Amino acid sequence: MPYIHVKSDERRAQEYRVACDFGANLDKAENREMVECITARTREAYDDLRRMEDKR
Repeated sequence: MPYIHVKSDERRAQEYRVACDFGANLDKAENREMVECITARTREAYDDLRRMEDKR
């Protein structure tokens, strides 16, 4: 059974912005994976920074 990941509208918008910023061609699977990875890691870093600011 294939793995299907349902994305929120916010996540799709973030991935679209990253794709535009990097000039990625989303017709290729490797570019879609790259955009997903960059978006996920950026989100993690952003969340970590917010947590650190909240601890202050």
